[in-house]
Amino acid sequence: MRPLRTKPESVIALVKNERERGERFLAAYNVIEHELRRRWGDPGSRESFRRMVDVLKSRDSVVRRFKDDLEEFADLRNAIVHERISPDYLIAVPLEETVRRIEEIAQLMRKPPLVYPRFSREVISFDIGDRADRVLQTIKKTSFSQFPVYEESRYIGLLTDGAVARWMADRIHGGCGKGCAGLDEILSATVKEIIGYERGNRARFLPRNATIYEAQEIFREGPPETERQVLAVLITDNGKPEENLLGIITPSDLLRDFSRDFRDPSPD
Repeated sequence: MRPLRTKPESVIALVKNERERGERFLAAYNVIEHELRRRWGDPGSRESFRRMVDVLKSRDSVVRRFKDDLEEFADLRNAIVHERISPDYLIAVPLEETVRRIEEIAQLMRKPPLVYPRFSREVISFDIGDRADRVLQTIKKTSFSQFPVYEESRYIGLLTDGAVARWMADRIHGGCGKGCAGLDEILSATVKEIIGYERGNRARFLPRNATIYEAQEIFREGPPETERQVLAVLITDNGKPEENLLGIITPSDLLRDFSRDFRDPSPD
């Protein structure tokens, strides 16, 4: 049986393809390294790639999101650069899917997806003096379940439909016998009374330039022992409660948006 022979042109094409993949990988790696140095605060820093990833992951949501990928890229880059036989021949050749992945992350490092304007919308809020009937009408009309509450311009807390339900149950079936409140009295109650049935601080604030990865981390992290799970992230200019609301994010918003995949760059 005669051995199979590979045509010279096929070998040349294969080597060329592998070389191009290696060049694309290194180009994307250099973009990421440049971005890491910028985030490090010193573009001329001589810190190693791995060192920057290890330090930045504690304070940078984008680096933290891709730290495992970045560490693997560092190993592969060293194999490509230091184990190269010649400029035209690589011992370590990245797969096409690996090249696409590093190119994708390089783009996201340069332009990560932000919470604003993706989750920009008019946010319905209440003042502590608003009546219960307005709250109930709003829930019925909008099907929303979380509402920021203010006293004039001071943020008080997040009112949820769960707290409204607990308040109504207590007013109607609170074991008060003949002293139970009538419907008119219930509807004329204020938000100040209702929000007293809320369980802990259920919202966090983020600035408009925060990444979506930061919002994901807030919902993913377990609450401290003294608090309950966060139900909403409120967006303002600088992430301060006294600023005007620019948008709101809930866990269901992230689920609906999942099909867009937060790994992908923003369409703009």
